[in-house]
Amino acid sequence: MPRVDSVITATQERRLARGAARGDRRALRVLYEEYSEQLFAVAYRLTESSAEAQDVLHDVFCRLPAAVQSFDGKRPLGPWLRAVTVRAALKHLRSPRRRREIPIVSIPHERRTGESPELSVLDSITAERALSSLPEELRIVVVLKEIEGYSHAEIGELLQISRSTSEGRLYTARKLLHSELLR
Repeated sequence: MPRVDSVITATQERRLARGAARGDRRALRVLYEEYSEQLFAVAYRLTESSAEAQDVLHDVFCRLPAAVQSFDGKRPLGPWLRAVTVRAALKHLRSPRRRREIPIVSIPHERRTGESPELSVLDSITAERALSSLPEELRIVVVLKEIEGYSHAEIGELLQISRSTSEGRLYTARKLLHSELLR
């Protein structure tokens, strides 16, 4: 989702993508300013580490001039950049040189009317701990499906697994999350 104060049209996106493909620093800066926040959030949810998410974001933007050459301009740039970031984060997760840190971010949680802010924070912490307790292959499917909104077909493509495997992992993850949250 682009920033609220931003109004980049599809034509401007295509022009920025062409500029980025040529290595135009201005175009890269505009794309970074426009999308870095949401791309960082995607990377963070997958890696559970701000340092690793920064590494992923850095890799995405360093490789963007080459990668954007495959952008066809027929669909919005934001979702394409999210998919590039997901692939970069998954590659990073498989790297033997990964950094490790204790996750402290909370899953976005909308407070219900009358609910105290303290309860909302506690719910978020509990949900984050439950999510972090999942095996990585299950946690990634939950993040991509439930938080990022990808379909099982898209998740299958990104993870190079079948749609039914994605569905099965989500089912298993939900069962584990349910039992973890009932503790």
